[in-house]
Formats: sequence, C-alpha cells, structure tokens
Amino acid sequence: MTAAQEILAHNRQFRDSNRDDLELKIASMRKDVYPFFRATAHLFYRDMAALPSSPYTNAQTGRCWLAGDAHPANFGSMRDAGGGQVFAVSDFDEAYPGQYLWDLRRLAVGLLLAPYATALEPDERRAAIAAMATAYLACMEQFQSPGAAQAFRLSEDNTSGIVQKIIKKGAKGERGELLAKFQDKNTGAPSQAKIDELVAAMPGYVAGIAPSLRKPAGFYEVMDVRQRFGAGMGSLGKLRYYALLRGGADGQVLLELKQAIASAVAQASPGVLPEAAGGGHEGRRIALAQQAMLPGADPLAGYATIGGLPFNVHEKAPTDKDFKYEDITTAAELNKAAASLGMALASAHALAGQNLASPAASADIAGQIHRAVSSLGGFLAELTRFADSYAAKARQDWQDFDAAVARGEPMY
Repeated sequence: MTAAQEILAHNRQFRDSNRDDLELKIASMRKDVYPFFRATAHLFYRDMAALPSSPYTNAQTGRCWLAGDAHPANFGSMRDAGGGQVFAVSDFDEAYPGQYLWDLRRLAVGLLLAPYATALEPDERRAAIAAMATAYLACMEQFQSPGAAQAFRLSEDNTSGIVQKIIKKGAKGERGELLAKFQDKNTGAPSQAKIDELVAAMPGYVAGIAPSLRKPAGFYEVMDVRQRFGAGMGSLGKLRYYALLRGGADGQVLLELKQAIASAVAQASPGVLPEAAGGGHEGRRIALAQQAMLPGADPLAGYATIGGLPFNVHEKAPTDKDFKYEDITTAAELNKAAASLGMALASAHALAGQNLASPAASADIAGQIHRAVSSLGGFLAELTRFADSYAAKARQDWQDFDAAVARGEPMY
C-alpha cells in the first residue's frame, strides 16, 4: 500500500465517532512534514519492521520498553511522586517492548524535522542528534549501578536553557488553571448517554488502581464531563474526555480519559506483550508503561472501558507543561535541549526495564544497551545516516500524501 492508503486504513477506525478531529488532522498533516511525521507512527514502525538489524542491537536489546513515539513534542515538565518538578517523557500511547534503537531513531528524525524558532542548518541539527545519543548512552552506562536509575531526575538544579525554563514554569502551575482548561474553547458537552457511560466506567477504573495508591471513594466522584477536541497529532480521531473529580483536601482534580488503540510498535515487535503486562487491554498497557517509565508512581494512572472501548486514564495536572521545542533559537540551545531529551529517554527505558521486567522486557536493559554499543563513533554515524535517510523518506511520503488529498482521495 502507498502511504496515503495506509493513512486511510488507520484513520477509518475513528471515522464514525470523531470526524471533526479527522478533518483537523488531515489539514494539519498537509501543512508541514513535521506534523505529518508526528501523526504517522504507524508508517514509521511498518518501516522499522522491514529494515535489517543494526550491529548495535541484539535479541537482548530488543527487550526494551519503548515510549514508542519519542519525538520532541512528546516530552515535558511534570510533578513527580515526591513533589519535585521534573523533565521526562510525557506520552505513552505507543509504549510497547521493542528495540531500544527505534525510540532513538524516531527522536533523531524528529530533531531533524522539528520547526524551531530560527532556521538551523542541517549540520547543526545533526550535531543535536549526536548530543542526544551521547547523553542517552552516558546515562545507560551510569544506570548499570544499583539504584542509579531510580534516583535520577532531570530537575531545575541539573538542567539549563529551555528545559530548565519549562521545569520552572511547571512548578508554578496552580490548581485554578484546571477549570480554565476544562471549559476552554476546545471542549464541548458530550451527550448524556456518553456521560452516563463514563460515570458507569469509574468503579472499574478505581478497582484497577493498586490499593496502596487508591484514594477514598469520594475522591473519584464525577462532578462534570467535557469532550476534548483538537488535541495532539497522532491522537487526533481518538475520543478524549475530561472528567472533573471532587478530589480531596487540595481541591478538584481533572482526569483525562483517552481512547486507546494497539501500539504502532507492535507491527515491528508482534506478539511479545503478555497479558500480565497490559496485553489484554490497551488502556492498561499505557497506564502500566506510564507508571513504570516515570520517576515515581502516578496514583491516578489507570484504565477504563467506556461504551465497549478501551481508554487510558491519567491526571491532567496544572504542573504538566509541554516542552516548547519551537522556541529554540540557536544551535547551542538545541544541543542542550537534545541532551536532556536523550537523558529523559534513557531514564524511561531503564526504569521500565526494572519496573516491568517480564519475558517481554529485560531488567538489565541499561547494561544490555551499554554492552551492545561497541563504538560510540560508529553508533553516532549510523544513527545520523538513518535520520538523514528517513527524514528524506518522510518528506517524500508527505508530498505523496498531500498530492493524494489534492486529487480528492479520501483519508478517513
């Protein structure tokens, strides 16, 4: 199939439930190659499945829990379980076990394609790939020491530039922002039938939370529900709701409930996820990965079945702030940010390996990766060559897609 035909096949699953978001998705994808790349993880992993193995991978390094969609827009600032503000991976929809290199490759291509505030030369963008991957591998060497991955945090104290700025901004987030987000122009009132389905799903969601993390029953009382439109790129088309909960002494809490589908990574790594690791419910897979990949367990991460569809559930906190890669103005600023992205990704991989160790995942993934990369120079050269080649392919797929839309071919 052509790229346009695969996009049509992927989008059709949402056609009957969320056409408005699909219209926005297609329009956004036509604007530039980067939103196109963000929206087509399913094309990326189709291609990963067809490529020969890298000399810097082996069977053991293929047992790594991936973020799955590791491009610059999927990192951000958030509050950790200990109350500190950190920088980390922020999207887990595609999380799934596979080759660690696939996350690095997707992030490297994203660094080449992302629109920054100032146009940067190709060589400057390639240098950012090296900064990202070098920082990633340095962390993996460090994370071989017992407890190192669990103790690691990217905080205001050990970051600088744009990453430190977003951490500081997140730390200032106030609960009063919740109602503004809940009622903004991108939300609308769902039908009463949809509200009833969501409320009916709440006991199942609460039951799926570990008893040690569970709040008193009244905390989860649903006060109001809104449907969220126009969020993300790869997620456009999925049903997404905000539920305002009564909360506790600190005030009301906003939950996001997003429709969950099979991970795109599974195309390249089929059948490796056991039932106990979320293989039986796509929302549970995402929740487990989020809890495992972030420093400290999120007490509200969970899953639900709403109207027969799987959903992932997590808090939409006022301290959650997106990484503003589009504000980068210099090559030096990009290199600093890229290194932080590499460290955040390494932390996610190492933590998940230890927290979700199973036949599908290696608890010693940091050591396995460190030992597999026998030459830093060779590794960086291969990763950069791949990123250049795949960025060119993404541009060609984008142009073919745009031409198909212009011809009137349906995309959902």
